[in-house]
Amino acid sequence: MAAIFESLDKSVILTNMPFEIEEERVLRELRISKIRNLDEMSEKNIARYIKQAIDTAYTLIEPKAVYRTFRLAKQKDGPPGVKESAGLFFGKKIAEMMEACDYVTLMATTIGPGLPKMADELKEADPTGSFYLEHVGGWMADYMAEKVDEKITVECNKNGYKTTFRYAPGYGDWTLEAQKDIFRILKPEQIGVSLTDTMIMIPRKSVTAAIGWEPAV
Repeated sequence: MAAIFESLDKSVILTNMPFEIEEERVLRELRISKIRNLDEMSEKNIARYIKQAIDTAYTLIEPKAVYRTFRLAKQKDGPPGVKESAGLFFGKKIAEMMEACDYVTLMATTIGPGLPKMADELKEADPTGSFYLEHVGGWMADYMAEKVDEKITVECNKNGYKTTFRYAPGYGDWTLEAQKDIFRILKPEQIGVSLTDTMIMIPRKSVTAAIGWEPAV
């Protein structure tokens, strides 16, 4: 089968990504279980707040993403990485996961600065509205990462591989220190995401992650 690499050693940038804010998923983000939509809620005032947050989010979210696939570089005496960052996958679990892989995709996504800024502005005048808007934004950050993961999986499958699960810096013992090299080689600044000295991404509601490519057979 001929290789159909779209992102190998090349950044793929996505802008104006279509999205849908799913009521059921927002409710799960809020730890509200057993109901699937706002019409089923008995607490109508809370339902109105959530609906307002969703409607506001539609006007503020500007989803963008960048991802790039690398050949894995494995070491006898150290964790795997990529040519641009030896030993990048220094956490025990992610190192074990990557040992079975030939390639890895690094990705960054964001919903943009509008929603976090509005949530901050509402904190004093409307703390309840701010609270629900933050949770909608939290779910949408995961949603956008899932959508990019799906695109990477399609490319991976076309080339006879299967993807590992999406592994983010700060998970387990793959600490946030990994962000330095991820930002250096992936350059999420291309989509408006920067990194502070304390490894916090700006805007909030941005995600970085690694996805391994493991042979399907």
